[in-house]
Amino acid sequence: MPHRLFNPHGSALVERAPGLLIAHMHGDWNAEMRSLIAEQMKAHVPALNAAGPWCIINHMHDTLVYGPDIYAQTRADYASRPAGSLLRAVAFVIAPHVEGASLLRSRFETLLDGIITSRVFADAGSARAWAQAQLLGPPAEAQDAGN
Repeated sequence: MPHRLFNPHGSALVERAPGLLIAHMHGDWNAEMRSLIAEQMKAHVPALNAAGPWCIINHMHDTLVYGPDIYAQTRADYASRPAGSLLRAVAFVIAPHVEGASLLRSRFETLLDGIITSRVFADAGSARAWAQAQLLGPPAEAQDAGN
């Protein structure tokens, strides 16, 4: 692992369900924490790809107040996923009570534009239902190619 300039700030719990990778994110993150969680999430990718298409749900529990490097690093990670990845879509759960939601939710609504299908939800149930629906149809890229 490369040397870290700072200790990771914030925390996350990564869990896997059939067709889903869910990251519960807490606290004010720094770049070191973002890198640590990205590595934990990537460890699940081989098993998810082996089972077929899958989605990610990123659940922000208490804040959206991050430095600009977090947004750039997130976008770059999704853009650089391997060509054989079966990742179909990404959901973000941002409840209205989350710090910064009224100002920063729109940043997440466009964060992955041009990279992968994504959407923001106010609750986990809606995000899960949408993600599962994404697994049933053809990938958005296939739909776009047919138009």
